[in-house]
Order: sequence, then C-alpha cells, then structure tokens
Amino acid sequence: MRKLVYKITEEKSQSQSIYHIEFITDRTPEWTESQYLRNRDTSTTMELVSDEETKEKPVSREVKLG
Repeated sequence: MRKLVYKITEEKSQSQSIYHIEFITDRTPEWTESQYLRNRDTSTTMELVSDEETKEKPVSREVKLG
C-alpha cells in the first residue's frame, strides 16, 4: 500500500481554500489524482506532498500538517 498526502487548493471567485488529504491506496498517484479531480471544478489543484509505503488499510481522510 502507498500513503499519498496531497495539498488541495480550491479557487473560488472571492476566496481560496487549502487543505490536505491523505490516501492509503494500492493505486498510483496519477490514478488517485484523476479520480479525485474528475467531478470537481477545474479550479481545484492537487500537489503531491508525500508518497511512502505503509501497512495501513485503505482509507482517505483530511489531515492537518505542520
């Protein structure tokens, strides 16, 4: 399994929202990005922050970094 952590930025007309999501998956970062972004506004971007091996079970969740 891979632990992928992304910085997500959502641009709105008057604001910007930034948060981090962690995915525990057996898929590639490219596949994860395409699936996450497929039904979102084109103003949403994903930046891969971390990619590491893990023995955790599959999950996705918002995380606090820093």
